[in-house]
Amino acid sequence: MSTLAKPLIIGLAGTFASGKDSLVRHLEEKFNIKHISTGDIVRTYAQEKYGSIERPVLYKTANELRETKGAGILSKLALEQYESYRESYPGGVCVSGFRAWAEAEEIRKQGGLIVFTDSPVKTRYIRTISRARDGEKFNTFEEFREREAKENGEVNSEFSISGIKPRADVILDNDTELPEFLKQAEKALGLS
Repeated sequence: MSTLAKPLIIGLAGTFASGKDSLVRHLEEKFNIKHISTGDIVRTYAQEKYGSIERPVLYKTANELRETKGAGILSKLALEQYESYRESYPGGVCVSGFRAWAEAEEIRKQGGLIVFTDSPVKTRYIRTISRARDGEKFNTFEEFREREAKENGEVNSEFSISGIKPRADVILDNDTELPEFLKQAEKALGLS
């Protein structure tokens, strides 16, 4: 495991099946960087408040948190959570799962770097079909594109995965084999 000179703070966003989870696992294993998912934070709140983690309940819970505690609350909670892991993960923290620019800004305020992963839509569709997780089931490519359009929002929206990409510090295009993608990511993040 490599030791970094100072802890990194990374905010990781990206399109579905573009390599986020693979990158996070790599950062944890090789650089001792703690992964904290804002989605996990929302699931915890939803389970406690509503006894459910179904997709509509998760949307409702995330929106309630943002409305009552501020637009960047999920990233703020993730960074606060990291404090209890700091000794065990001196490499830093990678916060993933955020979907709003205010959440990215919260990471930047703490000195973080915003990283966005992307891949061609056909490649991501094939990856999604092959991994078949979290109830992701698409019978057609068109169904995949419809869900993605609905969840990604408008490019100029403040609540939009695609709205984060043009403002990211690092954009990683993942249209290659995993080892090459991870190598490119290390270089872009200044880790190699």
